[in-house]
Amino acid sequence: MYRFLLWVTLLIIVTLIVPTYLEACPSCKTLDDPIGKGFNFSILFMMAMPFVVFTVIGGTVFLHYRRANRKPMD
Repeated sequence: MYRFLLWVTLLIIVTLIVPTYLEACPSCKTLDDPIGKGFNFSILFMMAMPFVVFTVIGGTVFLHYRRANRKPMD
């Protein structure tokens, strides 16, 4: 139990310390300027687009599959 608590404490300390040292870039630290905000939004947009595209394609395929296998009402 002591080792578990030691590892959990160490993990919490590392989690709290590491983000302060690992900044993405110098311009991301100062988000008051519009260029930094635009840069961050463009990165978020580029990261989200594959998920959106695959969700739309997968949803379309799923709906077509369900409609094709629907039993007709007698």
